[in-house]
Amino acid sequence: MKFSYDFLQSFFRKKLPSPEELAKALMMHSFEVEGVEKVGSDFSIDIDVLPNRAGDCFSHIGIAREIAAVTGMEYKMPGTDVIEKGPEISKQISVEVRNACSRYTLRGIEGVKVKSSPPYLQRRLKSCGIKPINNVVDVANYVMLETGQPLHAFDADKLEGGKIVVRYAKKREKIVTLDEKRYELQESTLVISDELSAIGIAGIKGGIVPEVDKKTERVYLEAANFSPKVIRKGSQELKIRTDASLRFEYGIPAELTLMALDRAAVLIAQTGGGKVMKGAIDHYPKKREEKEVIFSAEDVRKILGVEISLKEVEKILRKLEFKVKRNKSFFYVVSPYFRTDIDIKEDIIEEVGRMYGYENIEPEVPVGEIIPAEKSSFLSSKDVCKKIWNGLGFDETYNYSFINQESAELFNRKILIEMEKPASLEFKYLRPSLVPGLCRNLKENEKNFEKIKMFETGKIFTKKEGSTQEGEMLGAISSVDDFYSLKEKINLFIRKFTYLSPSYEENGENVFMDKRRSAKIFLGKEKIGSFGEVSRTVTKEMKVKSGAAVAEIDLEKLIGFYKETKEYEPILRFPALVRDIAVLVPKKTRCLDVLEKITKEGGKNLREIKLFDVYEGKEIPMEMKNFAFRLFFQSGSKTLSSEEVNKLQKKITKSLEEVKEWKVRK
Repeated sequence: MKFSYDFLQSFFRKKLPSPEELAKALMMHSFEVEGVEKVGSDFSIDIDVLPNRAGDCFSHIGIAREIAAVTGMEYKMPGTDVIEKGPEISKQISVEVRNACSRYTLRGIEGVKVKSSPPYLQRRLKSCGIKPINNVVDVANYVMLETGQPLHAFDADKLEGGKIVVRYAKKREKIVTLDEKRYELQESTLVISDELSAIGIAGIKGGIVPEVDKKTERVYLEAANFSPKVIRKGSQELKIRTDASLRFEYGIPAELTLMALDRAAVLIAQTGGGKVMKGAIDHYPKKREEKEVIFSAEDVRKILGVEISLKEVEKILRKLEFKVKRNKSFFYVVSPYFRTDIDIKEDIIEEVGRMYGYENIEPEVPVGEIIPAEKSSFLSSKDVCKKIWNGLGFDETYNYSFINQESAELFNRKILIEMEKPASLEFKYLRPSLVPGLCRNLKENEKNFEKIKMFETGKIFTKKEGSTQEGEMLGAISSVDDFYSLKEKINLFIRKFTYLSPSYEENGENVFMDKRRSAKIFLGKEKIGSFGEVSRTVTKEMKVKSGAAVAEIDLEKLIGFYKETKEYEPILRFPALVRDIAVLVPKKTRCLDVLEKITKEGGKNLREIKLFDVYEGKEIPMEMKNFAFRLFFQSGSKTLSSEEVNKLQKKITKSLEEVKEWKVRK
């Protein structure tokens, strides 16, 4: 924020240090200074005021106080002694405050002559980046820069009904602002209105109707303390950012309103003549209560790490205008009204530290026993999973743990957890699956890439029997792979991670996958996930151009099969013999049931079974399907003969055909 050196000098009788020296002093004790620039005969000092100090230091008075505390120079407050000669303002107009305003103050001036401002005032405004307009508007801006309290001036004769109302905008209410732009207001936007319509967007920008111009003779000056949340929301919705809205958003002391109005009334009377109306309308129902903070000298030593004498602590706090009482080693401190950032003892001790000078506090290496964090086997295993998928050519992606209404419609409502106060409509529900986020990632990346392979790990959330359930999942999506090629990658992943071979069953449950080209993934009898090609319904709904295959695996179940220490078997020296077997079964039959029978009868020499085809078609009855398996027979002690393998295959065939509805195809 830019500050005028000439303006700051006006608060001091003695000559200030040069702008460069002043910048160095402020940087050592208060704020970073971005730069010093000469503007005409003045200097503009760009000070990076911290957000917590916006309440007092978004003003020249606030910076002057800091300079006084740092340099030891005395500063003087500007004159606010108002000479009231006009009529009673309360007989001219009334004020009604309905919403989001803790204090609203109004003064009036009649017989004003609108003209150019004095050179010193224009010069200081320009140094702060504000263009001079006329004496009334310039004074309002000048006093805002001086005190930190935004003001607004109305042409009193352009108001309707003799009443000012602070309220929320009506439905579809419109306003034309001073820059001649037209806005349709939301019902959450705070406005200033007369009895007919809105005349200004509260805390943000004035309306053009009561604009002060050369014909203006009677002026109403407004100073208020609006709700920071309401002003910020209105500013964001309308996309209007002003010096006034910036100050209101961060919050300013309510005590400033009357002081700022008095100061503005004095300056307008000086620059434009006129008579200040008697009295001020001041709506201030709930005044701020002073809060006492107690701390000890020991607190100062512990927090700052240095011994500072009791007298020095008290001296520093009094320089910063705190009210201080001391009883032995205890301090009882009340912060001044303009220090809205002070709340706890640590806040006050921090003030002592920065004024004492951090350069005077010797750094000490902390002494203590450092105990390494306990290793998390789950996180270590999760990292192994990620490395394997990276090795398979997949890039990791991260998504929010929320889905929007559009994605939510693909799920059963009973399992969804709706946010009570979502940040936006995009974050309305907690995600019950990783797949919607991965589909959105695919859609966005299609704009720039042809081949997309991504994976994500993260939590999903579902509702079951009234309670919330969380699960850690791994999801993968690929525009390159189809059902079969993604299955191979899943096989590689699971074997590399667990040294176990997965089995698969048909899947008709997952709403994101094609029912005919999807499968459940099993390790033993434990279902650990599912995979398949993304259904056309989903690609159409989520506007995904390319076809894709997707997988979702329960990490917590999968990691249960992971062993950090691996057991290796020697590579068998003897060759394997391969046989194929096809089984005709009812459609409801699970692949796992068939595999169990084959495994049981195959014995120890049946090393591996692969399901390589599931077929439903013209050559077989409608209510049936065909599983085709490849069997690998291998012994660790000898070369198996064809007769031995054929014997085992016959045994498997006989066992399968013992099931009434199953038939081995020959």
